[in-house]
Amino acid sequence: MPNILEKKSDSRFPANDVASSQDAVNRRVYHSDRVYRFYLSNVLTPPEAAALLKYQGHIAGRDILEIGVGAGRTARYLAPIAGHYEAIDYSPVMVRYMNQTMPQLSVREADFRNLQIFGDNSFDFVFAPDNVIDALPHQDRMQALMESYRLLRPGGLLVFSSHNVRYRGAFSGPRLNWSSNPLRLAANFVNYFRGCWNHLRVGPLRQDLGSYALLNDEGHHYACLHYYAARTIVTDQLKKVGFRSLDVFNNEGQIALAGHDDSHSPSLLYVALKT
Repeated sequence: MPNILEKKSDSRFPANDVASSQDAVNRRVYHSDRVYRFYLSNVLTPPEAAALLKYQGHIAGRDILEIGVGAGRTARYLAPIAGHYEAIDYSPVMVRYMNQTMPQLSVREADFRNLQIFGDNSFDFVFAPDNVIDALPHQDRMQALMESYRLLRPGGLLVFSSHNVRYRGAFSGPRLNWSSNPLRLAANFVNYFRGCWNHLRVGPLRQDLGSYALLNDEGHHYACLHYYAARTIVTDQLKKVGFRSLDVFNNEGQIALAGHDDSHSPSLLYVALKT
């Protein structure tokens, strides 16, 4: 099937208009009634497992905040070893699901950009998996990083994942996956046409600005508009806030050294220290 998403900006939508629309586009998805079904996995990704193992001294027995808890995929691992565990999600659907399925955990509705429900220097470890920061518009991204910095104690860690604009498939569009199983093929057809419809709706809002882009991707069948950035941009953003970058993990859970090819990683996992 042809690639229906080309790597270029659409001049009909100025950057400010696209940014103002991004929240509405993503909120429509993340506030939908059954969105939690996309997040029912209970397995850590390779970069998550590698980072949590390497920095377990910052986690075990410490005060932890998880941002974008979803359906509790990573909470299952973090909460039992934390000294104190808190979690937030800006989706009331996710919060309701967590309160019903894991009532022993403290999960509240809050936005990454405004975490005033927590005081300064409240946590040793802030964890934001599943590229949750990429749902935010460009101008709000720094606010989210500043909130993370405010909440962390000196020597605390921020660990988060973010889409990689250098990924070789970042600008690809919906494609039909063939299968010899008739039922699987029928399901693939449904998902393909759903992706094409969503791409027709959301695709015109995309922006390719070189070092970062706003792209609708295969997550949620091309219905979301996510932020994609080069590694150099993300590490520079962290530096501006006051963080010191420690490690970047690729899709295989290996430390991605600066300058190495990361085009095989849809997202990268960043570890940053509050000095």
